[in-house]
Amino acid sequence: MRVVAAHENLDFDALGSMVLAGRLYPGSVLALVGGVEGVLREVLPLLEDRLDLVPASEIPLDRVREVVLVDNARPERLGPLAALVGRVPFLVYDHHPRTPGDVPAVGGRVAPVGATVSLLVPLLLERGVALDPLEATLAYAGLWEDTGGFSFPSTTPEDLEAAGHLLRQGAEVARVRDWVRPRFGEEAREILSQLLKTAHLVERKGFRLLVARAREKGYVPALAPLAHTLLDLYEADGVLLALRLGGDTLLIARSKARLDVGRWLGALGGGGHARAAFARVRGKGRALARLLETLEAFLDPEPTLGQAMTAPVETLRPTSVREALRQLEERGYGAMPVVEPLGEGVRVLGLARRRDLRKAVRLGFGDHPVEGFLVRAVVLPPSTPLSQVEPRLREAGGRVLVGERAGEGWRLLGIYTRTDLYRSAPRPEPTLAERVLKALPSGVFRVVEALREAFPEGVYLVGGAVRDALLGRSGPDLDLAVGPGVEVARVAQFLVDRFGGSYGLHYAFGTARVRLPFGLVVDLAESREEVYPYPGALPEVRRAPIARDLERRDYSVNAMAVDLGGLAFLDPYGGLRDLEARLLRPLHPLAFVEDPTRVVRGARLAARLGFRFAEEVPRLLAPALLPEVVAGASRSRLREELLLTLEEEAFYRALALLAELGALKALYGLDLPPEAPFLRLRAEEGLGEARLLLLLFHQKDPLERAAWLALPGRLREGLALLLAASRGEEVPKEALGREPLRAAFLALFPEKEAWLKAERRVLMGRDLLKLGLKPGPKVGEILRRVAEARRRGEVRSFEEELALARKLLGDGTLALPE
Repeated sequence: MRVVAAHENLDFDALGSMVLAGRLYPGSVLALVGGVEGVLREVLPLLEDRLDLVPASEIPLDRVREVVLVDNARPERLGPLAALVGRVPFLVYDHHPRTPGDVPAVGGRVAPVGATVSLLVPLLLERGVALDPLEATLAYAGLWEDTGGFSFPSTTPEDLEAAGHLLRQGAEVARVRDWVRPRFGEEAREILSQLLKTAHLVERKGFRLLVARAREKGYVPALAPLAHTLLDLYEADGVLLALRLGGDTLLIARSKARLDVGRWLGALGGGGHARAAFARVRGKGRALARLLETLEAFLDPEPTLGQAMTAPVETLRPTSVREALRQLEERGYGAMPVVEPLGEGVRVLGLARRRDLRKAVRLGFGDHPVEGFLVRAVVLPPSTPLSQVEPRLREAGGRVLVGERAGEGWRLLGIYTRTDLYRSAPRPEPTLAERVLKALPSGVFRVVEALREAFPEGVYLVGGAVRDALLGRSGPDLDLAVGPGVEVARVAQFLVDRFGGSYGLHYAFGTARVRLPFGLVVDLAESREEVYPYPGALPEVRRAPIARDLERRDYSVNAMAVDLGGLAFLDPYGGLRDLEARLLRPLHPLAFVEDPTRVVRGARLAARLGFRFAEEVPRLLAPALLPEVVAGASRSRLREELLLTLEEEAFYRALALLAELGALKALYGLDLPPEAPFLRLRAEEGLGEARLLLLLFHQKDPLERAAWLALPGRLREGLALLLAASRGEEVPKEALGREPLRAAFLALFPEKEAWLKAERRVLMGRDLLKLGLKPGPKVGEILRRVAEARRRGEVRSFEEELALARKLLGDGTLALPE
């Protein structure tokens, strides 16, 4: 069972993200952890029938195999599901920054966007999953709520792109506005009144923080809207609300810039992201005072004028109004300082503004000296904090000059204008290697950081792990290549010693698989090169440097690596370029001839990620699909790749791609079946097997194809039963007992669901009494033996059980005293 969960006090972003994750991972159970927040308490009862939320307390934890966690990464907010942390894989989709103690995620995506919904919408778009209007509306409500109607500083382009897609899917904006608009009931108005009475500004290093307190004994409404109301009223840079509730203090912080409130409140055990955070402090301690004492330590340094100015600054020498205007218009400036030499520097006479000079020319003063039409210039040193600059802009015509004293004059360094107020300082771009590591899920990141520390050289993140990290997505597997100077066994042993778990070594292949307790599977392989003795053969391998290892891979997007020691990004075949174009390009012309199964892996990847094959693929694939080449291909590898494809969420798209390329027929002798039965398929276990049965059922000679694939006897027997049912033959209900077979049967014959699910009659004591047997020990013994035969599958109907009972009585097999 796969469970989708969020956190206690469910809000719209959490609920919308759960709904989207349920579509991303079909068949998942949506678990309700704890209560709900604010207006969602009124909305949720209206949607219960559509959402099918299951209280987390009712979920049998021993049946959960994977958890998809959205809008949360903290185990303490998981309720009863916290018991699964470290026991099953967690995929985490969250817009809050990673913090120590987070769930050790093995997949998902954590990124600084305004709402978690924005991380899930692109994945649904990739897979072509359409939403109904209710799903789109709930997701849009989460976006609107967590971005403040796209006005909070945390809003990103990804949020706006997600909103556009949701609107195209039918999201109802009017309904969202009604759901999410601030509702100040009596309790909220009372708290707001207290907050307004106690509100005061605290300034530290140019940062204006509004602090307000309140007390409450009863119900506490959602306080986030109050925080934003106060922030707007006081034009502050941040707000801190402290609500005393019994013996606890609730702390809510918001920030526009400079203060990372998530880290700030994290020091008290709270959490959140840089612009919004929450903490609950037990007892009546000095929580508020401690926060104010540490405020400066959590403030980013205030930008200075020297960091934000435009440099260099161009100047004018004293001249006529007409000439000064000509130079301004020629250079495209609205104003320029007029200066004259003075010792080592210049004397600043003032600012010549284009609008003033135009007016002077219109009034007939074009030939007069420009000095008579200048506004006063303000010159400030480059170390001036920006918070002190804005008032000076108003008195200096919207511009201040930046300079240093040079004797009696100034050495001008730059200029700062009103336009610069709205220009964000450029942030240093992380390197590609840093981008990859930053995108890894928390559990994977912990493993990678430990390896970087223990093995400064010779360990590489490779293939799918690099590709998926650059795409902002990850799965529960981590691929690592180990260079010639490091032994695979050493790395495997280190990981188990550090994190627990187990590993298995394959000395002949130079590989190891490590299974860590929290669900991460680490595949280790010696970096090597491969030689194919003939088309389709298993390769001969030998150790080689990482460059040769990347050369042997299938597609350019899988031939990228990160040197964990030196944090270098390796991309010898243009994989990043093809990744951005969403192209699957083979590394060399003989890629498919050497290994025809590469096209199956490519179709699987293309379907999963929404990629397309490069235009040369059909031409390069043609020789690989010749009968003589396919005959030499490893049948076991072909079977394995087909089974892996059938386990994918987008398996049908992958099969369709193979059919379009002619590979489904050439490699497997299979035709593309209709999609309808697959859409009806419902299986809690063995979904891949059920899909395989449906795929083979629709072939011209299903049993011959099953034999060619060398499938196990139970699958061939199950396929034969499905074929018998299609011919109208009676199929014993007991023969359909295994989950994959039952699921395939119902997908093919949905009209038989009631018959299949009806409980069959089993032998009971009253049936033995009707045979003339008297009450006593014989009755219990016969029922026990018949039940054992039923479990072994030796009797498959009530009639067969009755016949067995007669046999036990009639041939003397059962001999008990009366």
